[in-house]
Amino acid sequence: MLDAISLAVTYFAILLGFGVLLANVLKKRNIPDTIFLLLLGLLFSPTFISHPFVTQYISIKLVDVQAMGNIPDFLRILALILVVFTGTFNLNFRIFKRYSAISLKLAVIGVLINTIVLGVIAHFMFNIEILFAFLFASVISGTGSAVVFAFERALAKSRRALTIIKVESIFNSPISVLVPLIFLDLLYLTPGALIEPMKYLSQFWLMITAGVGTGLLIGLSVSRLFKGIREEYTPLLLFAIALITYALAIGVGGSGMLAVAICGLVASNFSISKKEDREKIIRFEDQLSEMLRISVFTLLGAQVTLIMGLKEFVLIILFFVLVVILRPLFLLSLMGGLKRKFSRLDIMLMSFIAPRGLPAAAMVPIIAAAVISVGQPAMADTIVNIVFMVILLSVLFSTLVAKIGSMDRFQKGPMKEEEQKEKEKEKESPKQEVRKKEDYQDLFYMLEEKEDSRG
Repeated sequence: MLDAISLAVTYFAILLGFGVLLANVLKKRNIPDTIFLLLLGLLFSPTFISHPFVTQYISIKLVDVQAMGNIPDFLRILALILVVFTGTFNLNFRIFKRYSAISLKLAVIGVLINTIVLGVIAHFMFNIEILFAFLFASVISGTGSAVVFAFERALAKSRRALTIIKVESIFNSPISVLVPLIFLDLLYLTPGALIEPMKYLSQFWLMITAGVGTGLLIGLSVSRLFKGIREEYTPLLLFAIALITYALAIGVGGSGMLAVAICGLVASNFSISKKEDREKIIRFEDQLSEMLRISVFTLLGAQVTLIMGLKEFVLIILFFVLVVILRPLFLLSLMGGLKRKFSRLDIMLMSFIAPRGLPAAAMVPIIAAAVISVGQPAMADTIVNIVFMVILLSVLFSTLVAKIGSMDRFQKGPMKEEEQKEKEKEKESPKQEVRKKEDYQDLFYMLEEKEDSRG
């Protein structure tokens, strides 16, 4: 009989092993793997192996996430830290300055709008108490950067739209973690407790300022820490710094995820100057974040008990349709006059490529545990099931939009006057063309360099 630790390692090994094999097959075919990783986890979940049709013949328990104790939560937090840090570490500061205004609007205001509107819709549609509805909505309000990056090749011809979507998803990662934590504090209030808006506003401001301050301080100090460190330990040290940044920010009352995001951006653009060091760090963190990403998605699938009737399924589909419709509404309103600078194809891509990903998958089990702790296990199951379906449907829909948007018939549409002028300027000035290409260099510059060398 295996002890608790051995059992947890066995379950983790099963999910990670099958997940890596599946991700490898899909990677070769340039197919986003998020959907299939979730479905792989679902195959090991009680949805299938504990279904009455199966249990009448045989009783099987392949993976029991509950028996793994705190290991899944640790992996989720670790994955969030690494994905947020890697995302901003790979972000060129010139790109950050160019697209930060619109991307920040989409990330911050968009998440808040989604949380409020989708929370109200979920309250009436699924008959969820309003606080639980807002908590649930905050989890699915942000896009997932790890999923967005999968569309790099499909949307290579729509560089501006893709870059904005990427930068938005990077900003979304810490915000999609920060907002649910605020609602969790409200969840633990005892009945009749006094709610002080200014107190929560102050706490929110403290989380932001302390998080930004910690990230800046550690990010600027990174260069000194690297002196005297052997090259092979450089990536490992930076990973440790990301964890320390998160812990210190939490310790002073700040947002750990926001601190990690700022630290990654500052360390990459101001503290680490050697290109060789950057490449080693990126290779190391890409491999580690890939392992954690696969683990988080398969763990979520294995934790879901996706047993629902036709009515519940139809309601979730309808809810997802409203999620899709809401995105272009606030996108166009936030862009204002900027939308004239983008083609119709770019607007369409920015409107409908908004997959939910790792932040939602990592946060929902943590949220579910909190909901169970206040005596609402049925509510927790409902929230997990809806979030699982929204992630699945959003990735599927975004993939279809990306495939359609990459077709030649859409890419070869008529140019706007501004785009034509830009093309003419590029022809007149080769230096300007080179600079423009550098400006559009994004989070996958390593991949592009490899492709160039092969060519």
